[in-house]
Amino acid sequence: MGTNSKTAHASYSITPSAPAAEPGPVEAAPPKEEPAALPDEEVSVDAQAAGEMDSAKEPGAQPLTPIPDTPDVGKPFGEPILVGGTDLHASSATLVSYASAEGPRTVLHALVSEEAEEKLLDAIHVTKESAPVQVEQVVHGRLPVDEQHELADKIIAAAKSVNHHLKAGDLSVGSLPSTTEQKISDGKAAMSAAADDVGDSPGPADSAMLAHYAAKLTDVEAAAAAAKNVGHVNPYLHQGVATVTVTMPVLASDTGDHRVAGLLRDATRIKPTLDSETGQASWNGKARWEKVEGKEYMINLGDGFQAVYRPYSVNSPKTTEFSLRGRLEIIAPAGEGHGPDVVKRLGQLNLANRPMTHAEGEYGYLAANVKAQNLGGKTEVQAAIATGDQLEEMTRQELFHERAHLAVGLDDAQLARFAKDIQLDAHTQALPAKVKVLREAVAKVTGHQTGDALAATAGYDPAPRRSGGWLTWNRFDVGNSMAKLTAAFEGKALVHATSSTGLKAMLANGVLASTERRTLMGVSRGVGMSEDQDKLTGGASSVFLRVLGKPPSHDGPKLVWDQPERLMHRADYYGANADTYGAVNPSKTGQYASSTRDPFKIAHFTSPANEVMFGDGIDLLGGEGPSRILCDSKTQRDEIHAMFTAKGITHIAGKPIDDVLKA
Repeated sequence: MGTNSKTAHASYSITPSAPAAEPGPVEAAPPKEEPAALPDEEVSVDAQAAGEMDSAKEPGAQPLTPIPDTPDVGKPFGEPILVGGTDLHASSATLVSYASAEGPRTVLHALVSEEAEEKLLDAIHVTKESAPVQVEQVVHGRLPVDEQHELADKIIAAAKSVNHHLKAGDLSVGSLPSTTEQKISDGKAAMSAAADDVGDSPGPADSAMLAHYAAKLTDVEAAAAAAKNVGHVNPYLHQGVATVTVTMPVLASDTGDHRVAGLLRDATRIKPTLDSETGQASWNGKARWEKVEGKEYMINLGDGFQAVYRPYSVNSPKTTEFSLRGRLEIIAPAGEGHGPDVVKRLGQLNLANRPMTHAEGEYGYLAANVKAQNLGGKTEVQAAIATGDQLEEMTRQELFHERAHLAVGLDDAQLARFAKDIQLDAHTQALPAKVKVLREAVAKVTGHQTGDALAATAGYDPAPRRSGGWLTWNRFDVGNSMAKLTAAFEGKALVHATSSTGLKAMLANGVLASTERRTLMGVSRGVGMSEDQDKLTGGASSVFLRVLGKPPSHDGPKLVWDQPERLMHRADYYGANADTYGAVNPSKTGQYASSTRDPFKIAHFTSPANEVMFGDGIDLLGGEGPSRILCDSKTQRDEIHAMFTAKGITHIAGKPIDDVLKA
């Protein structure tokens, strides 16, 4: 699908995965009336920058993907967004709002490009110190310091021990069983540690919580001494906003450092849970998978926000989980409205932190095509990228001279922020010029006279497409040779084999998701065929399909794409004519057959163990959905049909579900 545009700088919008009418250009929202500043009111640098941003009325300056205040709560694959610049892989991130008793917990998930890591690490002051930090957050249930020190759990355990031994007859006045004595001691120790954490000036909620448990612990001790039953011990529960105490990495107060504090620790993965009946993903803000091969930084961003980053430089491809390297989470405190906040917090890590605009979107498209078509080694492309870096540096210097007067009177912390804002703005503002330079180079190495000539071809389509909770770009070389590719795949199919349970789960969630994506969704471990090995090779970031010369008509459960070209237009796949566990780890690739991104070579795969990997996953209910879904029985077909009907799903990729579902 091409734009067939003769204009080099057209506006582009998100293309839905399901068939839909061609969207029109995004219209700028009408300007808001801002109240005038009072005569003596100080106007901050941030306010001035915000005013400049509000004044941008050009369609090309509008966000390519809006950032929701609160993504749909519990939606397991989240809401994909595009962020300006190239700091994030494919310029994309996913916002997920996990359900929790305390309210929605919004998390930004992204993969940082290896080239951006140096400036990210420059933003972190690595420390071994951590300390209690008071933050405001919405709480519906137990307070963080209570859960951290298990106050309710330990005091309730002590109370139960008293009552148990009274009933058993081995607790009397002056005779306390050692187990009961130990449990009371554990409760006292937890209370002491919690009191130390909240400090001398606890917030009202923490103060009330400590008083509650102190009274309960006194009751337990009195009952034990008098050999009497302990009454019911209930946890302290809070509803609403509270100033609470959490433990975070901190900087020594005398460092004068303006960076964020980061603590290096053993790597983890977020551990949400996915309700198999409702499809809702939930997370309590703490649960994490441990025993992960690698290291990560836990980073204190302030105000209850934190980040977790797994650096490339610390995690050797030879000894760690390759698919985890570069992965970043920015975690908001519980509560609504944090979608824009987690994106903005990217700036604290020296990463671009503004939504990608229409004018910038083409750079992400070109970068994806450079990788997909193996153009990165071409001299012209390398020179264009170097020129783009120079343009960005020139823009940074121009912005500094324009804004130098705003730096007068700023303290050290404000100056550091001022410089960081200039760096981020330069990164964003230079992109349109970088697009033009890169487009010209890509055009030249792909046989087109000019960048405008390339942009006018039918296959040139810089519109990101949504596939589940992620976004994909198209390959213009495939778009310009679709008839040839269709002929190459004639009589063949792409197939994904699964289990009966796996098929039902995939269709319930609507996505075929990679191992890494399934983890973020809350899917339990062990669903995939070779998850641990795939994490080491890097294949865990993709889903696996297979080219079959004779498309199957039975032997489900399977997902079958009878028109493989519907997927081969994507820019994020690679394949091997052998089983390689999706290897992209350079330290592992020598152990396996080589891979290719050439769709015509993939079309001629003949090995029964061949594999074609697509990044992140595939939307099974939209335009990328399978041609046929082979169920393992008529009973399963009827069950899935009923599930689709209940959800109002009548077609998949334009076909009635009766024609798609096969037993």
